[in-house]
Amino acid sequence: MSDTSSVNQRLLGSENYQKLRNSGVLLVGAGGIGCELLKNLVLMGFGSIDIVDLDTIDLSNLNRQFLFRHRDIKQPKSTTAIKAIQHVSNSKLTAHTANIMDVETFPLSWFDQFAIIFNALDNLEARRYVNQMAQFLHKPLLESGTAGFDGYIQPIIPGSTECFDCTTKETPKTFPVCTIRSTPSQPIHCIVWAKNFLFAQLFASSGSTIGDGDLGTDNPEEIKRIQQETNELLELQEYVRAGDESKIPEIIKKIFVQDIQKLLAIEELWKTREKPVPLPDIEVDGIVNTDLSSVWTIQEQVNAFVLSTQRLMKRLPEEGQIEFDKDDQDTLEFVTTAANIRAHIFKLPLKSLFDIKQIAGNIIPAIATTNAIISGLSALASLRVLNLIKNQPEAKAQELNMAFTSKASNISSNRYISNPQLAHPNPKCPVCSIARGVLHVSQEALKTTTLSELIQKIQEKYRFEGEVSILDKSTQRLLADYDFEDLLDKTLAELNLKHGIILSISDESVADEVRCTTEFYLDEVKDAQLRLPNIEVPLVKVIPSTEETDDAVGAIESTASGEIILDALEDKNEKKRPLEDEESSSSLPPSKKSATTHDEGVVILD
Repeated sequence: MSDTSSVNQRLLGSENYQKLRNSGVLLVGAGGIGCELLKNLVLMGFGSIDIVDLDTIDLSNLNRQFLFRHRDIKQPKSTTAIKAIQHVSNSKLTAHTANIMDVETFPLSWFDQFAIIFNALDNLEARRYVNQMAQFLHKPLLESGTAGFDGYIQPIIPGSTECFDCTTKETPKTFPVCTIRSTPSQPIHCIVWAKNFLFAQLFASSGSTIGDGDLGTDNPEEIKRIQQETNELLELQEYVRAGDESKIPEIIKKIFVQDIQKLLAIEELWKTREKPVPLPDIEVDGIVNTDLSSVWTIQEQVNAFVLSTQRLMKRLPEEGQIEFDKDDQDTLEFVTTAANIRAHIFKLPLKSLFDIKQIAGNIIPAIATTNAIISGLSALASLRVLNLIKNQPEAKAQELNMAFTSKASNISSNRYISNPQLAHPNPKCPVCSIARGVLHVSQEALKTTTLSELIQKIQEKYRFEGEVSILDKSTQRLLADYDFEDLLDKTLAELNLKHGIILSISDESVADEVRCTTEFYLDEVKDAQLRLPNIEVPLVKVIPSTEETDDAVGAIESTASGEIILDALEDKNEKKRPLEDEESSSSLPPSKKSATTHDEGVVILD
């Protein structure tokens, strides 16, 4: 480490290198970019590095997350990464295996100790949360992301440059249940059906239960058929758990013949769609194709379906239940073949086992070289952000640059990297266009201060001339409004307002100018009663909105497997827009996306 230290000192200068040694940084994420960034930050010589990651190591991580080995599978990423790098480290390394959004583990004051924050996340919600914390504390944040050959870095200087939420991010793909169960039109619909309905019902701990209001259809025949199909799958589950392999032909006949015939009986479904064709009788010959990257014939699909079902049936008595795992060959073959047989029935393209592993396992194909390039750019950009480059004048925010892979993104034919200057904050951004501050409050003040008293203090300090509304953003609960005063006499403690809660204050005045929306982070302290932050809450002009809001939004629940279950609240008066089988690129900013990226995360509407 002495050689690296001396080189860094010569490059940065003694004074800047000492600043670097005195700086602590936060790295959120220990995946593909995170591993590379941790290595870079250690070799650069930052004084302390805290790394946060909730995940454990998966087999599919090993090809690009170079700090991990096969022996590390199922181990926490954060602690394993530090163990792998500490032998070359002269920095204080601290691992946290926890959710970065846990306010008890990581209060706002904890973020304040760091000179800069590095985001190396693939989770949209967590990225937005870290961006919000950086905005509260005015901490520089370095965003980064990759998808295949594409990648980007974006320094974010709160108040001076656009933040992560200044540009619209793509939302996860959703599929109505009726599409998945009755009228698949894309291969991914068949994959979701095979993984989340068929496999889950036969082998996993519990199958999907669906209410009539969640189906995405009001056709009584279709609703009846879906519910009947679910009940009949329970009968098949008994065959599977009994281990009677002689019943496998009956399972095939039920799923791929009889259920399709029942679908065909609902004539309304096929007025504008091509009818499916039930699976013909196919004699199982036991021949298996071992080429995982090729698309198997329908005969080979049926052979592999039978064999994978046999193997899973033999495992059930000992394991009790089997959960889908993309690295479990038996479960992957079952889902692959079931999905492809269904796709064949509905005259859709078949996929290779390798392709379905990517989709069903929510794997975003990542390239180690892209991760290395982007993490290197992120580490170098931090020196510019922190003004640690020798003989360079102090950088102004607008003089900083982002970087993205312009050639891979089809933006430039002769430049691999483009580095435009950072944009100004978006005046319509819901995150950085508002006023923010930390509301310090003691436990005693929480018990004695009423909501009415808090509102009065806010109105007086920030010169709100009319009514205000208060929203608890952690639960999206309205606490007060001009026509909702039921909670005004309750104390903050009675309203369950506590440390880590974010309150959104809106001016409800009927005027051409109102105070801008303000957010307060509740920070529980011992030495203060209730202290409002000294921030400026400016007047802003009211611009009448012409945009229509979409009320057909469901409640989102994230499962342990990383899928998203979204309860359908569709507008029955609107025709469903066909969902293109396009791949998301949420890792990249909208203006820098390529025409084709590789995120095929499975999202199911239940």
